[in-house]
Amino acid sequence: MRNYQKIKVDGIEYYIINSIQNLRAEDSFIFHKNKLEEFSGKGEARKYVGSYSGTNGQKLSEFFNYESWGNVKVNGKRTYPIIQNNNCFFSKNNLLKYLDDAKMEYIKQEQIYKDNISNLFKVNLERVNSLEKNNNFFSIYDVSDFIDNKQSRGYIRSDDKIWDIWRKLVLPKISYLSILKIVKIEDIEHESPLFYFRILLDYQFRSIVHPKSLINVENEIEEEIPKEAIAKYRKGATNYRRKVIEHMPQCPFTKISDERLLIASHIKPYNICIKEDKENEALDYLNGLSLSPTYDKLFDQGYITFTNKGELVCGTQLSPYTWEKLNINPNSKNIMRIFLEDREYYLEYHRNHVFQDDINNII
Repeated sequence: MRNYQKIKVDGIEYYIINSIQNLRAEDSFIFHKNKLEEFSGKGEARKYVGSYSGTNGQKLSEFFNYESWGNVKVNGKRTYPIIQNNNCFFSKNNLLKYLDDAKMEYIKQEQIYKDNISNLFKVNLERVNSLEKNNNFFSIYDVSDFIDNKQSRGYIRSDDKIWDIWRKLVLPKISYLSILKIVKIEDIEHESPLFYFRILLDYQFRSIVHPKSLINVENEIEEEIPKEAIAKYRKGATNYRRKVIEHMPQCPFTKISDERLLIASHIKPYNICIKEDKENEALDYLNGLSLSPTYDKLFDQGYITFTNKGELVCGTQLSPYTWEKLNINPNSKNIMRIFLEDREYYLEYHRNHVFQDDINNII
């Protein structure tokens, strides 16, 4: 049991015993008011979760403890077998975080939607705020393609209110669903597993990296990053990179010291420094870590972070298989050689605003 990654949800500690990650929000699922201009139809409330045939089908059945995918006819009539009865839940905190990450896209709309969705942000925020803090549980049903369908696509849905609420939040193409199969730490031998559903926004569309501009959400005023600020940064970037690598001459994960393979990765993102009119922070070598490309991406996109003691903290959005291939034990808080002095301010920002999980929920 000790090899399972741990997580805290609504104050309760769990082991993550399995997960389905990165289920994209396909157009067929999107609520009609959120649809992109290029697609037609009203969308359907069922969510694709994978193929139920072959090796992948076995994994899907093991995950949900359910083996009757596609057998949804009795005496020639369609039925909706229960896969999990009131053992699935959303966390109010996760839904609020998703809305916070997505608020710029609601207002700015980098994608081309059929309708203006800006007014939906406050409506959805009110819906989520009306939820109970805990106990947002629901059941899921098998609404898969029939077993004689060659594509063998597994779908789930629910008739509970929370399913309708989260579906109305989801923005197309840039959102994905994560399902964690979890068991309470205190009674893992006897507890039945729960299924924690999370909705997440693709990193490239999160508020801190919105591609074209920064927005004052309260006033809906576009604030372009000044061209002169970008030009000045580019002039200082070479000096910034040199100082970061001088101060931290090797990647703490790979021990690579070849400068050609090192990236001076910002801890507090550059565009946030500029938005806050803190150019000195954007070019401060203490606001940088020397990382090789794969680990730069993990850090830059918030899959990992560090404590002020230099302890590595892993999020819960990658599979055990991925962590293994990265040669990272997500349960081990190894102290990395990252020269902590005077970086505490930047690391705190990264933990609270860049790290994609709630730092307080990682055990």
